[in-house]
Amino acid sequence: MKSSAIKRANLLLGVAFAGLATVPAYAQTAPQDAPATTDAAGETSGADIVVTGSRLSSPNLTSASPITAVNAQDIRLQGATRIEDVLNALPQVSPSQGSAVSNGSDGTATINLRNLGDRRTLVLINGRRLNPGAPSSSVGGTSAADVNAIPQMLIKRVDVLTGGASSVYGSDAIAGVVNFVLDTDYEGFGVDLNYGVAMHDNRSAYFQQRNRAAGYTAPDGLSVNGHQFDGSVKFGVATDDDRGHLVGYAGYRNIGAIAQNSRDYSNCGFSSNASGFNCSGSPNSFPATFANLRNGDYFGVTASGALNDGNLYNANPLNYYQRPDTRYLGGVIGRYEVSDALKPYFEFNFMDDRTVAQIAPSGLFLGSGSISSINCDNPLLSAALVGRICAADNLVQSGTADAVFLNPNGTPYSRGAVTIGRRGVEGGGRQADYRHTSYRFVLGTKGDLAPGVSYDLSGQYGATTMSLNYRNEYSLTRLTRATDVITDTRPGSSTLGQPVCRSVVDGSDANCVPLNIFNPAITPSQASLNYVLQTGFQTGETKETVITGSITARGADYGVQLPWASEGLGLSIGGEYRREAVQLNVDTAFASGDLTGQGGPTQNISGAFDVKEFFGELQVPIASDRPFFQELTLNGGYRFSHYSTAGSVSSYKGEAVWAPVRDLRFRGGYNRAVRAPNTQELFANQILGLGGSDDPCAGAAPAFTAAQCARTGVTAAQYGNIVANPSEQYQDFAGGNVNLRPERADTITGGVILQPQFIPGLSLSVDYFRIKIKDTIATLGFDTILKQCGLTGDAQLCSFVRRDPGTGSLWLTPNGFINNLATNAGTLQTSGLDVVGSYTLRTSGVGSFGFNFNGTYTDEVRLNRAGADYDCVGLYGGQCGFPQPKWRHQLRVNWTLPDGIGVSARWRFLGATRFERTSADTDLRGSFNPIDARIPSQNYIDLTMTAQVAEKFSFLVGANNLLDRAPPIVSQSAAPISSFGNGNTYPTVYDANGRYVFVGVSLKM
Repeated sequence: MKSSAIKRANLLLGVAFAGLATVPAYAQTAPQDAPATTDAAGETSGADIVVTGSRLSSPNLTSASPITAVNAQDIRLQGATRIEDVLNALPQVSPSQGSAVSNGSDGTATINLRNLGDRRTLVLINGRRLNPGAPSSSVGGTSAADVNAIPQMLIKRVDVLTGGASSVYGSDAIAGVVNFVLDTDYEGFGVDLNYGVAMHDNRSAYFQQRNRAAGYTAPDGLSVNGHQFDGSVKFGVATDDDRGHLVGYAGYRNIGAIAQNSRDYSNCGFSSNASGFNCSGSPNSFPATFANLRNGDYFGVTASGALNDGNLYNANPLNYYQRPDTRYLGGVIGRYEVSDALKPYFEFNFMDDRTVAQIAPSGLFLGSGSISSINCDNPLLSAALVGRICAADNLVQSGTADAVFLNPNGTPYSRGAVTIGRRGVEGGGRQADYRHTSYRFVLGTKGDLAPGVSYDLSGQYGATTMSLNYRNEYSLTRLTRATDVITDTRPGSSTLGQPVCRSVVDGSDANCVPLNIFNPAITPSQASLNYVLQTGFQTGETKETVITGSITARGADYGVQLPWASEGLGLSIGGEYRREAVQLNVDTAFASGDLTGQGGPTQNISGAFDVKEFFGELQVPIASDRPFFQELTLNGGYRFSHYSTAGSVSSYKGEAVWAPVRDLRFRGGYNRAVRAPNTQELFANQILGLGGSDDPCAGAAPAFTAAQCARTGVTAAQYGNIVANPSEQYQDFAGGNVNLRPERADTITGGVILQPQFIPGLSLSVDYFRIKIKDTIATLGFDTILKQCGLTGDAQLCSFVRRDPGTGSLWLTPNGFINNLATNAGTLQTSGLDVVGSYTLRTSGVGSFGFNFNGTYTDEVRLNRAGADYDCVGLYGGQCGFPQPKWRHQLRVNWTLPDGIGVSARWRFLGATRFERTSADTDLRGSFNPIDARIPSQNYIDLTMTAQVAEKFSFLVGANNLLDRAPPIVSQSAAPISSFGNGNTYPTVYDANGRYVFVGVSLKM
C-alpha cells in the first residue's frame, strides 16, 4: 500500500515536469495475452511487442511506420565484432564513417539511413538518445552518434525505423531512427569470445602485371591479416521479489590493420584509359615534382638527378583498408520498484576507443602545403634545376627594379617562383591516432499517478572526449628554412664553404639543418629530418544534457473509448529540454596551418545551443474485432521546438493502421520532420582543404569549351594549359555557418503486412517510402559549383570560383580554390520500396527451418542544389558519392537440427551501378573511360555453422564472403577519396578484404 504522502509527492512531481519532458519513446511491452509477432529472424515472440516510434502502447498495436529488426542471433551469425558492419549490410542503410575509412576518417562509426547522411539518422539506446560523437576538425564532420559505444553483447534487438520521427524524438530523425534495444532483464552470467581474420588469395594476373609495368611489386598468393578479437562478459541479478534488477557488462575488442599493399588490386592507384587500368599516382611525388608559378613550367627530377616531364607517387601501399582499433566497454543498468508510483531507474555507459588512420607520407605538397620560391644560388640545386626554376620569366620579382635580393654577406641573388611536390618517404605514413572516451548517464523514475495515468521523468548527460595525435607530419615553416640554403662564407665558421640554412647565418633560427630534397642520390640526414618533422595535437569534447518527462493516460480506465473499439484512447503529453555543446582545441601547428599534409589551418571550435520542446501524441482506436475491421487505429503527434540558434519550428505526424482481417494489415502515415543545424555545422572552422574531384577546364583538351571555362575565370592564355591533378583532388574553402536554418522533411509511407493463418510462421510485408528534405543543410559541393558555373554562368556560383591568377589552377597554389561553406540550399529526395519476408517451419524429426528476406528497391535519390538537379540512383562518383544501386537484398536461410547443430547461409546482393559521368543528365555528364562506366552487380555468400552443447555452451564457425570475391575495381577518378573511395574501390560498400573467417564461443550460466 502506498502512503498518501508518497502519492501526493509523485503527483506533484509528475505535474511539475509534465511540460518539460518525454516518456522514453522506446519499447512498449504489451500485456501477456498480446498476439504473437514475427521478428527479423523469422522467430516468434509472444508477449513482447516493442514499437519504436511511439510513446503509446496497446495490446495489438504494431508500428504504422516500416521497421526492420535485427535480433541478437542474427548479429552473432555474422561473426561481427563491429555493429556498424551488421547495419551497413542492411538494404536500408548506406555506409558512412567506419573502419574502412582512412583518408578523411574521424575515428568513429556512424549510421546512414537511406543514404541521406549520418547527421539525419537518430541513434537511440532503449529509446533515449545516444550522445553525439566526438568533434571533428574535418569540414564534413557531423559529430553523429558513435555506435562504437553500443554494448553489442547486451543487444536484444535493433529496430531500424524508416522515415521522419521528429514529432516523437525531436531533431535528427529525418531519415529515421536506429534504436538499440538492450536486454535489461538479463539474469545470469555470460561470456562471449569471437575471433576472426581476413584472407585473400592474390591471384589476379592482370592487376599484378599492371603493378609490374609501373615498377611495383604486387602481393602474390594468400594474404592473411586484419585479425578481429572481441571478448565480453555480462551479468544480471534480480531481487527475490523481482522488484529490483541489475545488469552489468564489460568488453574488450582488438582489431588489426589491413594495408592496401596486401591486396593486388589496391597496391597502386589506378588511372583508366580505353584499354584498361594503369598504375597512376599523386604528383606530390618522390623524388620530387616542380611547378613554376610564373611561367607554368611543370617538371620532375628522376632518381639519377635528371629532369623529366613530372613524376607520380604511388600513394596506396601505406593506406589502410581496415584501421587498427582497441576498444574497452563497460556499463551497468538498474531499476527498483519502491512502489507503484515510484520506480527509479538508471543507466551508465562507458567507452574508450583508440584507432589509427594511416595514409601516404606527408612532405611538400603542390598547392597550400609547399614553399613558394627557391633561391637561385642554392648550393643544393643542380645546374639543370637552376636553369628551369630560375628562368628569366619565372623570377619572383621578374621585370622589377629590385629583382635581386641580398645575402647576409651582401652578395646579390635571385629567387625562382616554384612550388614543390615531394613525399617525405623517410618519415613514413601520416598517422591520425584518435582516442575517444565517452560517458553516458541516465537517471529517472516512473510510475502510476492514478489508475490509467502514468508518468516518466528522466535526465541524462553524455560526453565524448577526443584526442588526436597526428604523427609524421612536416612543418612548412621549418621546411621553408631548411630548403633556403646558402654557402657559408663566414670567416672562422666551422661550416665555412658548406651548405647552411640562411636562418642560421642571419640568426633567425640557429637550429635549422639543411634538407637536401633536390638530389635523390643523397638521403636526407637524420638531423635534418628531426628538424622538419612535426607532430600535431587536437583535443575536444561534445556534451549533451537532456531533461525529459511525460504523462500518459489510458482512456479505457475512464471510459474514454469508442463503442466499436476494444480499447480506449491513449494520450501522452510532455516536454523536453536539451543542450548540446562542442569544444575543439588545436595546437599551434594545426592553428597556423604549418602542417603541410593538412591542406590548411585548423582552428579552435567552440559553441553551444539549447532547445525547449513541448509534445503530445494521441492514439485513437476506431474499431476492433469487427467485420472488415479487425483493427482500425489512428495515431497523431505534434512537437513544438524552440532553438536558441535557429528559432522555432514544428513537427507533426498522422498515421493509420487498418486490418480488415487478422491475416492482412495495411499501414501508412505522413510525417513532417525537422532537423536543426548541429554544433559541427554551426561552428566548424572554415579552412582550405580538398573537396573536389574534377576540373573540366584542366588538361590539354578540356571537357568545357573556352567560353564555359571563361565563366569559371579561365583566361584565353590559360585555356588548354591548366595542369590537371592526376589524383583528382582539388581545393575548396569550407566550414560552418552560424546563420543556418532548420531543415524540413516530408515523409510518406504506406504498406501492407500479410501473416496468413493457413501458413503459420509466414510473414510478408511491402512498404513504400518517400522522403523529401527542403532547405537542406550542406555544402553545395566543389563539383556542383564549378560545373553549374560553367554551364549556366550563374553570377553567384561563379563568384565562388577563385582560380589562381597566374596558372588558372584550383590545386597548385593556395590561391586557387572554390568557396564552399555550409548553407541551406535546395532539396534532397528519396523514394522506394522495402520488401521483407520471413518463415519458420518446425518439425519433430529434422529440426527447424527458417528464412528471412530483406530487400530495398530505391526509385530515386534526387538532389537539387544551386540550379543542378540530378538523380543519383544507380550511380556513383564524385558528386553522387557511394554506389547507390536500385536494388539491394539479403536472404538468410537457417536449418537447426534437434541435437543443436545448425547451418545458416546468407546471400547478399547489390545491384549494378554506373559512373555518374555516363549519365544522360547534363549536370552529371562528363568525360570517362569505358572501364569505369559500370560496376556490375555483386553477390556474396556467407556461411555459419553453430552447435549448442549442454545448454551452457554454444560454438560457431563461419566465413563471410565465402568464395573470396574481390571487390569491383574502378579508377581513382571514379572512386575519389573525397567520396570515401579508397584503394580503387568503395570498401565500405563492398567486401574489400576478401574472405573473413571467424570462430566464436559463448558460455551462459
